[in-house]
Amino acid sequence: MTFTAGLRVEEPRLRIAEPDALTALRAVNGQPAVAARARLRFGPGRTCEPLARLLDRAIVRAEDAGLDPASLIVADGSAAAAEDIVRVRRGTYGAAGWIASPTCHVRIVLRPAGLHATAVADLPADLPAEPGPLEPLPPPPAAPAAIAVPAEPSAGQAAVRAALSDVIDPDLGVNIVDLGFVRAVAIEGRTAVITMTLTSAACPLTHVMESQIRTGLAALDCVEDFRVDWQWLPAWRPADITDSGREQLSAIGFSF
Repeated sequence: MTFTAGLRVEEPRLRIAEPDALTALRAVNGQPAVAARARLRFGPGRTCEPLARLLDRAIVRAEDAGLDPASLIVADGSAAAAEDIVRVRRGTYGAAGWIASPTCHVRIVLRPAGLHATAVADLPADLPAEPGPLEPLPPPPAAPAAIAVPAEPSAGQAAVRAALSDVIDPDLGVNIVDLGFVRAVAIEGRTAVITMTLTSAACPLTHVMESQIRTGLAALDCVEDFRVDWQWLPAWRPADITDSGREQLSAIGFSF
């Protein structure tokens, strides 16, 4: 959150589709923040609880900053599609697949009513005084392409990765390497540093995974300790599963 002439709150992965977020933002643009929150939560018309919760956060932070929420206006906002959250879906008779939930990078700006009125009054004569349609956030600039030759893994890295291939996800029944959960392995001194992800940052299995990894690496002579660096962006996708992992999942009823 930042505060200059207005208070801005952002959520990089709000569980809402971009069109729904933009529609909801248009519905409350220019309204008092407290009334906008009630409109998003209770109506009239279509409600939008994810944006209502984001406004909750903004209002609480405004109060912490000594601002009166009743004097704040929803002055601006934007939304852009972000990475989907992917979860496991289990059906009847052993069938299984994936559920992708859309997320959105949402920004809301609150401004004291007096400043908002001044900002509107100061618009050039050839611009409309009423706020126009909200536009999505522009996509971030693409990083310049770099041609890199991947380094050959050391014997220690290869041994750690091989040991991780015996660590089985307790929910999916496939090892974490073939599931694409292991993003990188490095050796720092006598410590294995494992960069990992799971299907969701809300997955409750992080401690279970770390316990299994500790057991799997205990027999290795090349390392004495390990550290898991959990990484959630970019989000894990079914496309990260290896061909072997797909065969194993297909054998137990998953569809792709």
